[in-house]
Amino acid sequence: MPRQPLALDVSAAGFAPASLAGQAPYSSLPSYLSELQKAVARKNWNHPACSLLLPSEDKFLRQSLALAKSTGPASLTIVVGIGGSNLGALAVSEAVLGMHHNLLQPKRQIVFADTVDGPSVDALSRLARSHLSSGGRVVLNVISKSGTTLETAANFELLLHSLGGAAALKKGRKKSKPPLSVVITTDENSKLWKQAGGRGFARLPVPPNVGGRYSVFSNVGLFPLALAGVDVKALLAGAKFMREQCLSQPLHSNPAAQMAMLLHAHAKAGRPIHNHFLFSNSLQGLGLWYCQLMGESVGKAQDLGGRQVHAGITPTVSIGSTDLHSMAQLYLGGPRDKFFRFVTVDSPSPDPRVPVSAPLEALVPHAGGKRLSQLMEAISGGVQAAYRAQSIPYAQVRLADLSEFSIGALMQMEMVEMMLLAKLMNVNAFDQPAVEAYKKETRRILSES
Repeated sequence: MPRQPLALDVSAAGFAPASLAGQAPYSSLPSYLSELQKAVARKNWNHPACSLLLPSEDKFLRQSLALAKSTGPASLTIVVGIGGSNLGALAVSEAVLGMHHNLLQPKRQIVFADTVDGPSVDALSRLARSHLSSGGRVVLNVISKSGTTLETAANFELLLHSLGGAAALKKGRKKSKPPLSVVITTDENSKLWKQAGGRGFARLPVPPNVGGRYSVFSNVGLFPLALAGVDVKALLAGAKFMREQCLSQPLHSNPAAQMAMLLHAHAKAGRPIHNHFLFSNSLQGLGLWYCQLMGESVGKAQDLGGRQVHAGITPTVSIGSTDLHSMAQLYLGGPRDKFFRFVTVDSPSPDPRVPVSAPLEALVPHAGGKRLSQLMEAISGGVQAAYRAQSIPYAQVRLADLSEFSIGALMQMEMVEMMLLAKLMNVNAFDQPAVEAYKKETRRILSES
C-alpha cells in the first residue's frame, strides 16, 4: 500500500465532522459521493466532475510525455496562460522544485507569463533572448482553454515577435531542433487550435468538459511540468491515491468531506473567510491556486434553482512564518470571522541544521543545533497553542513531504473538497458565469479606443 501523503487533524476545528455527518445538509453527501464514484468507474467524460478521471487517464500523460521528449530539452519554458491555465503548474513546480529552482538550475528554468504587465513580460522576453543567444532552447507553451483569452493571446504574439517570430521557429542546423518551439494547449474545437495547425505549431488538447481550475492533471499541467523535470507520473499517482480515499471513505474519515463540512458549518456560523496558512515558502503557489479553486467554484450569484443567493466563502493565503510578523495581530486580536487551515510539512528536504554558537545562544536560547524544520515545527506549534487558547478554530493538514506524490494528493483532496462544498451550498462547482462581465466590458473598451 502506498504511504500516506497527508494527514488531517480536525481536533481544534470547532465542529466535529462525525457529529455534522448525520445532520442536513451534510447527510446528503454520501449519495453525491456515490454519484462521483460511478462517474469515475464508468469513465463518464460528460459528467461535470469528469476532472476526477484525469489521474488514471493515460492518454494525456502519454501525449505530454511524448511531446516533452520530442520538443525538449528546454533551457527555458515559458508558460503563457492565466488563471486555471497556469496556476496549477505554478503550484506544483514551486512546491516540488522549490521557490529558487530557476536560480539553482539556470539550464532548466520555468517561468509564467500571465497578465499584461509591461515590465514583467519585457523581462521574460529579455530572459528568453538571453537563453537563445547563449545557445539555449526556449519553449513557449501557450495555454488557453477557450483560445480567446486576451492576456494570453497578446503576451504570446509579443513574445514570439520579440524572439524572431517564424524565422526563429525554423532556425537551426540541419537535423537539429530549432532554438525556439511553440506548443499550443487548447480545446480541439477552438479558434486557437485551428490557427495553431495553420501556423505549424505543436498542439495538445484540453478535455472539453474540464474547467481550467480542475485541469492541472491534464495536458494543461503535465506538459510544462514534464519539461521542467517534475515526475508527472508520481504526481498523478498521488492524485489517484487520494481520489480513492476521498470518494470511498465514510464522511467522518474522508479528508475532503471533513473539510467541506467544516467550511460550510463555519460560514453558516459567521466565519465566511477561509485562510490557508502554509508553513512553507514552497507552497505559496498552491495557495494562489486554491484561491481560484474556491473563488470560482462557490462564489455564485445564483444557486442551482436559479435563486439570487450571492453565495461564497472568501479564500485568503498566509505564509508561515513570514505572515506571523504581519498578520498574526489581526488573526489573534481581530474579528472572529475566519476559519483557518494550517498546512505543515513533516519532512522537508533539504533540512539544514543551525550551528551551535555562543552569540546565537545569547540572542535566541535553544535554537542552536536544531534543524530548521524543528524551528518551524516549534513556531507552528506555538501558533496552534495560541489559537486553541483563544478558541480560534482551525484544521491542520500535515504533508508527509513536498514530493510529487504528496502534492498531487493534496491538490486532488482539495478539488474533491470543493465539489462537495459546492454541493452543500447548492451552487454549481464547475462554471464561472460572472467572469464574463469584465471580459465583455474589456472588449467594449478596446473597440472604442
